[in-house]
Amino acid sequence: MPPLDRFPHLTERQEVDDVTAEEAKEFSPAYSAWFGKPVVLLVVIRQCQVPMPCSIVGESVAAVRVRLQPGWEMNVRKELILAVEEDAAALDARVN
Repeated sequence: MPPLDRFPHLTERQEVDDVTAEEAKEFSPAYSAWFGKPVVLLVVIRQCQVPMPCSIVGESVAAVRVRLQPGWEMNVRKELILAVEEDAAALDARVN
């Protein structure tokens, strides 16, 4: 796998939050219970529902930071997330 620094536009951390100070005060992290656990996000991409196996590593007002594999993280806008569920396949692999 090539190093990610060949694609700086993919690895640069960009903030996607355009919120006021009052909105930030009311922020309640809805995804914090899933931090570090293997999950599958159901996301909408061009009107298709796509399962995305990942691990949630952070959350802001407008986005969730996910790790797809070691060294590969991205922000997913919250309005694109339809569902989150525990990744049973990843849990089975750890048990066996």
